[in-house]
Amino acid sequence: MAQSVDTETDKLIAEVEGAVGRIVFNNPERHNAITTDMFAALAAVVDAYEQDAKIRVVTISGAGGRAFASGADIGNLDSARGPSRNPSPGDARTSRGPAALGRLTKPLIAAVDGYCLGGGLLVALHADLLVATDRSQFGIPAARLGVGYPIEGVEQLVCRVGDANAARVLMTGDRISAEEAASMGLAHKVVPADELDREVEQLCARLAANAPLTLRAVKLSIAAVTGRGDRQAALDAIADCWASEDFAEGRAAFVEHRDPRFQGR
Repeated sequence: MAQSVDTETDKLIAEVEGAVGRIVFNNPERHNAITTDMFAALAAVVDAYEQDAKIRVVTISGAGGRAFASGADIGNLDSARGPSRNPSPGDARTSRGPAALGRLTKPLIAAVDGYCLGGGLLVALHADLLVATDRSQFGIPAARLGVGYPIEGVEQLVCRVGDANAARVLMTGDRISAEEAASMGLAHKVVPADELDREVEQLCARLAANAPLTLRAVKLSIAAVTGRGDRQAALDAIADCWASEDFAEGRAAFVEHRDPRFQGR
């Protein structure tokens, strides 16, 4: 049975069921446009899930069946406030916005159904795996709004889809289909809408059964080799795997022809 987590806003739902921590944008009347309160709650939930050893996988999705998130709620944001001209190295680590997802060392799955635009795509780009429905649409309308898209988001978009595809998305402001998103590497799998929950559930089960320390090492290593993370942190995580009880359990399970029972230590 799922256990609810208090987010201090009804616009963001968080619940834990077994080894899975779920985050749901719950602003369907505005296509899940993300308010400052939702961004703040998102950061708090991410930090709580990171500290909970029972949680091995995190999912993020949108309520209502029409949008993952249509972007930041422009009417709720201070138009005079934007990214710093001279950000400190710690800005992304302390951010109360979507960059807080960068602190998560556990696998993050984005389940996208419908619009995934602007700030919503910035959130989705933090996901390690993105499963989309065939009716989903992706885009960044920054050029049509006159705002500068956060450089961390540009960095992640380029790492995911390459510079040419990133230029197309950012400069045209066009929406792209789920199939196009998959072809450029933005979405990892596209499924019919009625299969999304089952696909994500199965993916969660597969990841939760794997060694948590290895998944952490993989995530930190990918961040390091793409220039978005600390190489030493990745090397330490890899060393932790080789010295872990889980490695001994994995070897024993292989010899005994059984499924391993990893404990994350």
